[in-house]
Amino acid sequence: MMMSNTPRIALLFACGFVAFELTGVGAGRQQSAAAPPALTFRAQEIATNFGVGYAVVPGDVNGDGQMDILAINATDFVWFKAPTWEKNVILTAGATTADNVTLAPNDIDGDGRLDIALGAGWTRENTGTLQWVRQNAPGATPAWEVFPISAEPTLHRIRWADVDGDGKKELIVAPLHGKGAKGPDWDGPSARLLVFRPPANPRTDPWPMEVAGEANHIQHNFLAMNLDSDPQEEVVTASKEGLTAWKRKSDGTWSHTLIGEGAPGEVKLGQVDKRRMLASVEPWHGAGIVIYAEKPDVWAKTTIESALTEGHALGWADFDGDGNDELAVGWRGAPKPGLAIYMVNRDGTLKSKMMVDDGGMATEDLIVGDFNGDKKPDIVASGRSTRNVKIYWNENTASKAR
Repeated sequence: MMMSNTPRIALLFACGFVAFELTGVGAGRQQSAAAPPALTFRAQEIATNFGVGYAVVPGDVNGDGQMDILAINATDFVWFKAPTWEKNVILTAGATTADNVTLAPNDIDGDGRLDIALGAGWTRENTGTLQWVRQNAPGATPAWEVFPISAEPTLHRIRWADVDGDGKKELIVAPLHGKGAKGPDWDGPSARLLVFRPPANPRTDPWPMEVAGEANHIQHNFLAMNLDSDPQEEVVTASKEGLTAWKRKSDGTWSHTLIGEGAPGEVKLGQVDKRRMLASVEPWHGAGIVIYAEKPDVWAKTTIESALTEGHALGWADFDGDGNDELAVGWRGAPKPGLAIYMVNRDGTLKSKMMVDDGGMATEDLIVGDFNGDKKPDIVASGRSTRNVKIYWNENTASKAR
C-alpha cells in the first residue's frame, strides 16, 4: 500500500501546554537504525495579548547565567526571566517613538551589564529613531535609561558585528528603504547601510558613523558572518538586488560582492554536511523559501517552498542531533499562519517538512537557542495577528545546540 508523505502531528494537552510530535516523510515505515528519532516539541505560551511582537532576541539580562528572552511590541520593551518566564517591563509607551521595530543586546558601556540598542519610529512618515537602553546597577532608580544615538528614515534592522577585526563590535544599522523612495516598487533612492561605533562615553559623546554602502532597495534584513579567514566579519544584506556581502577594507572603504541571485527578504546562516547554507524568504514577505548552498562565487540557489503566506522569520539549528542544521520557518499571513521545520540535503534540496505550529502563531519573528540549559535548541516566536509569544521546547532525545 502506498504510504503518505504528509507529516503526522500528535497534539497532547496537559498543564496548559501543547506538545507536537513531528514525524517526517515516510512516517509509519520502518526506519533504519541510523535515522534520527522523530522531532518532538512542547509549546508553552508565555505572553498573550502582547500586541504585534515585532522582535524577540536572547540575552542574559540579570547576569545569572540563564538565557532570558527580550521582546518588543509597538510601545513596550520587556524581558521574560528564565526559568519562570515572568514578564518584566523595561520601557513603556512614551519612552520611545512608536513603533519599536528592532533591538540588539550588548554591554555597550563596558560595566558588565547587558544593555540594548533599540530602533523605533517605525512608520514611513517619520525619521526612525536609534537609541540605546542602559541597564543601571541593581536597585538603582531608574532601573533603565534611554540615550539617543541617531535617526534614519525607515530604520528596520540592527545587529552588532566586528567589521574591522579589532575585537570590538560595531552597531550595524539597515533601513528598509532609501529616503524618499516610493512604493509599490521602491525603486527610488537606495537604502544606506550604516556602521556606528560606541564612543568612550556612549551616554554623552556622539557615536561616530560611517556609510558602508548605499546600493540596496527593500533592504529587509542582514546578518554578520565571516566569509573568509581574516578576523573581521562581513555583512550580508538581503534586498531586491540579492544577497550581497559587504567588506570593510583596511583603508576604511567598503567593497561589496553579490553572492546570491534573487530578491530575498530574510537571510540566516546554517550548515549541512559541513557546507554553509544561507536561507531566505523570497520575495520580501513572500511565499517562497530559498536555500543558497556555498560555492566559491555566487552560491547555488534552490527553492524549497513556494506556498507560504507572508513568510517572515527564519532560524537554523541542529534540532534532531544528527550533526546537520535544520531550518525553522515562520509565516504570518491568512488564512492559516504557522511555523515549520525544513530539513535539506547538502545540495540545498528539500528532504522533508514538519509542522510545529499550525495556526496558533502568526510568526513575525523567531529565534533559536538553548533556553533551559539542556543543550538542545528550542524555538521562541512572537506573533503578529495572534499577539502572543511562545517557546517551543525541544524534547528530542538526541538534538544538540550550537
